[in-house]
Amino acid sequence: MNTASNTIIILSLFLVACLMLVSQGAYAGIAGHVMFVNGSVQVTNSAAQTRTLQKGDLIYESDTVTTAKGASAQIKMRDGGYIVIRPDSQLKFDSFIFSGEEDGSERSFFSLLKGGIRAITGLIGQKNKKSYRITTPESTIGIRGTDHETFVVTADSPLAAVAPLGTYNKVNRGETTITTEKGMISVLPNQMGFAGAADQMPLLQPLNLNLFTVAPPPTPQARGDKKAVEVRNDAVVDNAVQEQDAVPGNPVQNNPVKTPITGRTGGPSAPPLIF
Repeated sequence: MNTASNTIIILSLFLVACLMLVSQGAYAGIAGHVMFVNGSVQVTNSAAQTRTLQKGDLIYESDTVTTAKGASAQIKMRDGGYIVIRPDSQLKFDSFIFSGEEDGSERSFFSLLKGGIRAITGLIGQKNKKSYRITTPESTIGIRGTDHETFVVTADSPLAAVAPLGTYNKVNRGETTITTEKGMISVLPNQMGFAGAADQMPLLQPLNLNLFTVAPPPTPQARGDKKAVEVRNDAVVDNAVQEQDAVPGNPVQNNPVKTPITGRTGGPSAPPLIF
């Protein structure tokens, strides 16, 4: 009797373990899913296979999403974050690890090759800031709990006619950092950081209104507990490129955080890999 009961218990535990492994395997490598697509959007996987992106599709590690002129896509990440990919842009999902809870192994790494995105941080990066970064040709962007927008202006972009080449980062809520080989600056709400090249110190500049608009301060959208209000405030992402409204007067807000990186003996200086 006891032997039979022990056997049943062991088999049950084995079955539960198998189901857990299957569940984890099913999500391995999945970064998020597509909430909507506007216009022509392509995704290329790690095997260099390209297909048209459609609403409901999964996004995996190593996928590169490319939007045509006038096209855009919104992706919900598995940790609850959101990413809007702007027209004429290219974003690679370098690495995404999330077990469903913050256990120290999570990470969300991207490469913005050209064009622009708007990103709202999910669980990854809210507590462990080193788990989230965006790499561009000129710099590395780190976050400290944020809603932010990034543009990479390349020589072949129409934006090159209205903005110097380089990386632009604007914060709507929270804070970001921009790091190059020369140092790091902190970017606060309604500020814009600019990195012209990897070997140049990033700078705060007035908002370029050909790229960004001024974000109004967040307001609660419904009654409820503080946590629920914070979730609602952070869970709204625009589903297309914002209209660029002219705003008279646009001084750089005072922000003293600027950290030069000094050279190392025997080699050039380099930014930290992650923040």
